Amino acid sequence: MGGNERSMLESVPPYVETAIYGYFVLVAAIGCYLHGRYWLAARRTRGRDRDQPAAANVSAEERTDRPRTDG
Repeated sequence: MGGNERSMLESVPPYVETAIYGYFVLVAAIGCYLHGRYWLAARRTRGRDRDQPAAANVSAEERTDRPRTDG
């Protein structure tokens, strides 16, 4: 176990190391972009749900697009 032993893994050229780290950064950027899109879409959908009355509180007549004729 002297100081002159070679390591088990050989070092890679700088361009290969740059390509590997560049790939990691690209994948992380795509993941952040998709996460942000889905998060914003979920927030928009949740906001719309709060503005509309609950389905249980809406009568069958109010759910239809036809005009009322009972009146």
